[in-house]
Amino acid sequence: MAKMTFLKKEVSTQEKTLKHWLHKHYAGVDEPRLPKTVHASELTKPEGFCPRFYALYDKTKQKPRGRYLSTSEKLTFQMGRDQERNVVNAFADMNKAICHWRCVACSRLHEFQSRPFKCEGCGVRRFDPVEVRFESAVNGASCGVDMLVAMGETKLRPVELKTIAAEKFKELQAPLAEHRLRTTLYLRILAECDHNWSNMVSCEKATILYVAKNAFGAMDASLAAQGIKEKFSPFKEFTVTRNDALVEGICRRAAVVKEWREGKRGMPAGICSTAFNKRAQSCDYQASCFSGDFPVESVWEGCA
Repeated sequence: MAKMTFLKKEVSTQEKTLKHWLHKHYAGVDEPRLPKTVHASELTKPEGFCPRFYALYDKTKQKPRGRYLSTSEKLTFQMGRDQERNVVNAFADMNKAICHWRCVACSRLHEFQSRPFKCEGCGVRRFDPVEVRFESAVNGASCGVDMLVAMGETKLRPVELKTIAAEKFKELQAPLAEHRLRTTLYLRILAECDHNWSNMVSCEKATILYVAKNAFGAMDASLAAQGIKEKFSPFKEFTVTRNDALVEGICRRAAVVKEWREGKRGMPAGICSTAFNKRAQSCDYQASCFSGDFPVESVWEGCA
């Protein structure tokens, strides 16, 4: 009997492969971001932005559901973040990157500066970059800029970092529409921000820097003109200039939330005409929205 028990345990142990433990580690529900702040990434989503969503969160205090991420999704996102962090550190090595820096040992945050030589709190010399956040004083929209780069211009250049699949990277001739829209919104937020940091950052021009996920990239004839003796590049960059008209509509939607929270308007209307809309059926506040407990008190351009 003892021998049989031993064999049974051995088989059970063998069934736990490396893949088993990795899938158990990575897959799971990603913690949701609470709707306390109107983020630029939410304003520019293709499915549209709903001010009522934020008002219902304020009223109900109901925490949104987290999104389930598979192992493949979680690992893909993590690899993208790691690649972006590597780029920021490369510019930090050149003493050109400005952002916040968090000590990996004591978590002390060193704000809006070049990468420190050592932590002011514990003396450790290892840091993770943290994006600098800016908020519009006009409409309350907020953005986190991946990196600010000293390029020899009068002000720091805001840079949005994006990793992209190898096949899409080769086809890329211009920024993806959502990325261009979001970066344009960043420039407007920077222009309307009343924090002292924003005065040191350009609100007229930004760069979107794409990094190929295969790291090899594609043929790039422009390298020779810059004195680079290589034929391939894993980077593509595009300049985005400020265009307030392009983001006027979404800025007005952000202002609806700001006015609601300041008590300047009543419960706003939503963007779903019925509870059976595809968006409504996946919304965390569908039941509250159509319950009749929170009647519409104010309408705005673009509401249902």
